[in-house]
Amino acid sequence: MGSSESFNLATSQKNVLLVDLNNEAPFPTLAIGYLTTPLKNAGYNVDVFAPLAYVNKILPRDVEETWKNYAVQRIRFAAHPMIEWANNLIYNMVSKYRFRPTKPFKEAVAEQINKEKVDVVLISAYLQYHEMATEICARAKQQGIPVLLGGPFFNVKDVTKEWLDMEGVTAIFGGEPEFVLDKLVDDLIHERDLSLHPGIFTKSNFAVAQAAPPLKMTKDLPIPDLGFFSWDNHPHRIIPLMTGRGCGWGKCLFCSDVTTASTRSYRTRPEQAVLEELELQSKRYDCKNFIFFDSKMNSDLEMWNCIIDNMQKVVPGATWVATVHVDGKGVNGLERETLQKAHDAGLRRMGFGLETGSQKLNNRMLKGTKVERMGQFIKDASEIGISLRASVILGYPGETYQDIEQTILFIEEHFEQLDRLHLAKFKAIPSTAFETRFKKKPFKYPSISHLEWNNMFARADYKFSPPEKNKYRNAKRRLIKLIHDVNKRPLMDSAQQFNGIM
Repeated sequence: MGSSESFNLATSQKNVLLVDLNNEAPFPTLAIGYLTTPLKNAGYNVDVFAPLAYVNKILPRDVEETWKNYAVQRIRFAAHPMIEWANNLIYNMVSKYRFRPTKPFKEAVAEQINKEKVDVVLISAYLQYHEMATEICARAKQQGIPVLLGGPFFNVKDVTKEWLDMEGVTAIFGGEPEFVLDKLVDDLIHERDLSLHPGIFTKSNFAVAQAAPPLKMTKDLPIPDLGFFSWDNHPHRIIPLMTGRGCGWGKCLFCSDVTTASTRSYRTRPEQAVLEELELQSKRYDCKNFIFFDSKMNSDLEMWNCIIDNMQKVVPGATWVATVHVDGKGVNGLERETLQKAHDAGLRRMGFGLETGSQKLNNRMLKGTKVERMGQFIKDASEIGISLRASVILGYPGETYQDIEQTILFIEEHFEQLDRLHLAKFKAIPSTAFETRFKKKPFKYPSISHLEWNNMFARADYKFSPPEKNKYRNAKRRLIKLIHDVNKRPLMDSAQQFNGIM
């Protein structure tokens, strides 16, 4: 009998509870699919528990706004002295309430852990779910079950250190576990030394432990098993997929997407492997709608063109959405001819980072885009019939009311061509290029003061004081209203199946 057969026999009766503390969307969590496949291939019995999908209400993203949404945004971005002081307090209170372990949540956790013998608990978590993760770990500890915790930010040691204090956590993994997870689980169950695995953090080895190096995107990367998802509970089936990890640009100072566990460097998958996954997943789950989770889908132009040229060949009738980076140095796969081909291949929505209509602030962010080129891209994509969703940042260090005025002018010019705008406050996040620059030369950021890092949640609290405050407040108020006017309109009919997911 071969060694792999022996391993499968040894693990076939072992039960893994995989907890998905990520999913608040109407489609399966891609990361959970990537974890499920190698465990099942190794012979483990895998039960996926997604309490947020079944206990808490799913929050759709960027749907048609009402006056209530506008009122919330006015309060959230308020800079009036009578309100500004309370913003952080309100935000923290709302977050604590929103992400608390409710009674139904606790009951669901207890039922999952107690309904049958669980040999190991694996938790995949975003940082806002700390209290929920604490509840799960405490319940597991009562039953004497080891817990391995993972998630996108646990390659950052300052963050991992805070979470290691959670009672009941056996170890935390910082990295991409697809090729080592079965061995980690086996060592957990048999109480072997986990510190021999790169990327493992425990209290005893924390001082010397390091994050695991980024994976190579080979053809052997497992195809995600998404069978755990309750497909029949959602009107539009949507399959998540990635052609690569990281971002081909990767220089924006504010961006944490290029510093987390799976996106620390740009790596693309073999084209044939992606096409085979598209075809297989479509047949498995009887679905022709796809959402690509690449940070920037056009990072690799060969892959971008491969998807455009072959999508309808491998999945006839497919529709899909993707996020792109509008490069200021060239067309970068977003010229009108290619956009038309992409639409013909089923592309119905695109997301991109506008962030600002000010070229000066754009350069300060190291966005690598040109406002003029952005405008041409928006015009071309909209006329072709592609729905557009852009992100906008308020409060970036050094932003002035003139920068906001430029953003207003840009949005007004393209008002009819934009379907959704997502307005976000600038976030100071550990491990980003902004953190590095701020720590070295804080005097270059006079609008930022009283900054305190909160590594538990990978963010910072600070005071933002732009010059000419009254003019800044007035410009910000006008921008919020303008964005609301864009967002209160219905999405174009051809993209309705993707409404609320990006």
